[in-house]
Amino acid sequence: MKIRFQILSAALALMLLPFAAPVMAGTVSAATCARADVSTAITNALDGDTVRIPAGSCTWGSGISTSKGVTIIGAGQGSTIITNGGFDMSTPSGKSFRISGFTLRGTSGFAVYGESKAFRIDHITFDNLTSGRVENRHIWINPDNAGYVQGVIDHNTFTEPRGIQVHYRGSDKDGGNTQWIRALGLGGPDAVYIEDNLFNNTNYSVSDPLTDCDGGGRLVFRHNTVKNSYFEMHDAIIAGLRGCRKWEVYENNFEMTYAAGMCSFIAMRGGTGVVFNNTFLSKTDCYPEIIQMTVYRTYQTDSAPWNQLCGTNTGMACLGSSSALPKTCTSDSQCGGVAGSCIKIDGTASSPAGWPCRDQTGSDGNNPQVGKPALYWNNKYGSEFVNPVVWGSTVDAYLQRDRDYCFGSGSMPTTCAGKTVDYTPYAYPHPLTVDGPRPLPPRVL
Repeated sequence: MKIRFQILSAALALMLLPFAAPVMAGTVSAATCARADVSTAITNALDGDTVRIPAGSCTWGSGISTSKGVTIIGAGQGSTIITNGGFDMSTPSGKSFRISGFTLRGTSGFAVYGESKAFRIDHITFDNLTSGRVENRHIWINPDNAGYVQGVIDHNTFTEPRGIQVHYRGSDKDGGNTQWIRALGLGGPDAVYIEDNLFNNTNYSVSDPLTDCDGGGRLVFRHNTVKNSYFEMHDAIIAGLRGCRKWEVYENNFEMTYAAGMCSFIAMRGGTGVVFNNTFLSKTDCYPEIIQMTVYRTYQTDSAPWNQLCGTNTGMACLGSSSALPKTCTSDSQCGGVAGSCIKIDGTASSPAGWPCRDQTGSDGNNPQVGKPALYWNNKYGSEFVNPVVWGSTVDAYLQRDRDYCFGSGSMPTTCAGKTVDYTPYAYPHPLTVDGPRPLPPRVL
């Protein structure tokens, strides 16, 4: 009986083994910072694991691509130094990733291709990069499959960057149509947050701005320190791409120490948002154009569908479908057959012609596009309040105060364009910087 009982006990244990207590996400350590060792460690990691890379200085021949939801941690800025390498993250929605603790040199950087809604890139030193990793961008964000991402880029140092530091382009698949169809979400998590970074340039270059944004991208730029650079985005002017969808720029310090050449610290071209509580420690060469607004398509064209100036007879484009790039059309069938997908590009106003110009500053929605005025308040140079300035002689009629934008002095306007203003900033610091990316449930071994 005793032997029989032992056999039954062993069998019962085997039956219960799959239901054993879960094992928390593990850690995989790379042998060195060499590309081959780091790649092996990531290959051996599972979603939710942490990959640790030791101190050292390594030059890579190429970057590493992964779709895993992992945390990749170096030994710290100045300790783990990677030259000519980086990570291309295709992490899908439902998974998170984090990259932290490196110094990058040469042509290094990161690309975010997936649709993660909880990514973090933090505590990285971008040290005198000679160019960007992808399309001359140090952090290139271009979601797959007409999707979108949410995350935070925080506590990084960009020293003498030669390239755009952060560029959020909505998917190339539909040019940003899906981003413009989705709700605006000012003050919400639906954006890439850039916060608590140092952008330290001793020289100014118009081709190396802090940000770029097109194809329906969404950026929040807050609590950063900036020397000799500027925040900007695109309107609907680049072939096949919609304008930047939304932006929020607040609680930053901007300073120009370079001898000459910089016109503005903040340059708005499309979409809508808020700009407030920024401190400017110096003037720019185009003062008072510290904050600038314009609409390129009132005086400049590109390829289809933006190959005509903004106007009442601009024509039609595929702007209502998530299955096709914006392109010139005459019927819905040319846009995949989705009802209402071939729509008029610009507004119907005759004076100014075509107002609102598609995706211009102060615009929201998709079909029809409606007004959502941009708001500016409490931006200061010394004791002086800094108000936005419209740039370009053909632009004035398209960007009018109390219609397309409003500004206050020390406090947010209570009304704008006859409507009550409602805006609350998202939690600061960003929740992902407090808790880290949300881990997946522990795996069972």
